[in-house]
Amino acid sequence: MADGRTSDSLALILTTELRHPRCQMDDKTLIVVSAENNPYMAWQCKLFHFSCTTRADRTPLIIAHDTETELHPDFEEILKVGGQVRIAPNYKQTARGDIYPPRNTPATLLHAVDLCQEQIQSIVLCDPDMIFVRAPQFPSTLSGDYCSYMNYDLECVDEARAVLRISPGSIAEAGESLRCGVPYSVPTKVARRLGNAWIEAIDAFPPRKWEDVMYAFGLAAIRLGLEVTLTRVAEHNYWPQAMAKADVIHYCYGDEAWNKRQYFREDQARGVWESPGEAQPGTILSEIFSQIREAREFYSSF
Repeated sequence: MADGRTSDSLALILTTELRHPRCQMDDKTLIVVSAENNPYMAWQCKLFHFSCTTRADRTPLIIAHDTETELHPDFEEILKVGGQVRIAPNYKQTARGDIYPPRNTPATLLHAVDLCQEQIQSIVLCDPDMIFVRAPQFPSTLSGDYCSYMNYDLECVDEARAVLRISPGSIAEAGESLRCGVPYSVPTKVARRLGNAWIEAIDAFPPRKWEDVMYAFGLAAIRLGLEVTLTRVAEHNYWPQAMAKADVIHYCYGDEAWNKRQYFREDQARGVWESPGEAQPGTILSEIFSQIREAREFYSSF
């Protein structure tokens, strides 16, 4: 489904070799970020790159799905400091003709497996709005991080299940293992099949909500007969003043103190690097603020 080609206008600035520094994680693992080439995701990828290289001692691969514009300067800054950025086509238009940006996530998996060096055995697929506290350990099998709020009994999930001809019993048998999201760890030997099945599962949903990409992952795994291992390496910032105990923080929420959505447009995105406020030491919000400050100093030194 993916042809692996980059946009001709951007091909010259892309790196040609993926590097894997020593780290606590298995050197046969590649960390990959799925993003779009826009200001909102560019600053997130910039922070992700800094966090991954300093906390997990690993250079991630960032795949920015093209928006038919020049590569955003934040992506160029990632390249300037030795990062890995690749441009891929945009897959956000579904088979039904509507626009659903999370469809780029399984497409990223397809492009990543094309770019993997021979020794890579697992792809850890992340969203850009994540930072590392330390290097996680991932199983060698297909896995996703536990999400308590997921419910496969929803009507929209049942409609997609029927389109894909998956029996209700298969979902019941898989049980809790399907209630998962990023980071996903995908063995490269199944990555291509899973990526294609995942896209097909997304297209089976009726008008989509943001979390349907997560349900589609579970349905694709069932359809391929793949078991999913649950991990608990990430925590989100729904309670930003909670203590940061997990290996990864997913700042997908926000409140009056700080919210990623305050930095959506180009003029807003530049402000994310301004000195953020204070937070109680050791909390999720404090970790986010600390890494923003450190990342600002890091990139300004180049």
